[in-house]
Amino acid sequence: MSNFSDPIFRGCTRPAMLFGVPMLPFLLVTGVAILLAGWSFYLLSAYVTLFIAAIYVPIYFWMRAITKVDDQRLKQVLMRWRIRGIQIQNHQKWGAISFSPLKLKKRK
Repeated sequence: MSNFSDPIFRGCTRPAMLFGVPMLPFLLVTGVAILLAGWSFYLLSAYVTLFIAAIYVPIYFWMRAITKVDDQRLKQVLMRWRIRGIQIQNHQKWGAISFSPLKLKKRK
């Protein structure tokens, strides 16, 4: 069994990319920025729209810089933020961070 090998092709695990950023985070960030910019232009002023665009550009280049070396790294960073957000509740209550299994729903 030690001679058994099952190659994983890098192309099969690579996420779909748009402009050097994985498609899902790119579309989410771009969509939110466009919606906020459009509504702020309509309701507030063009200066707020320019401010939103000025915030969007560094976020895009940050996502692109992270995925330049490793295409899965952005997913890892976002998962870490998500886990840390859940752990804040434990840290506030117990003063420490702990990991536990996922809470699974019982199905019929």
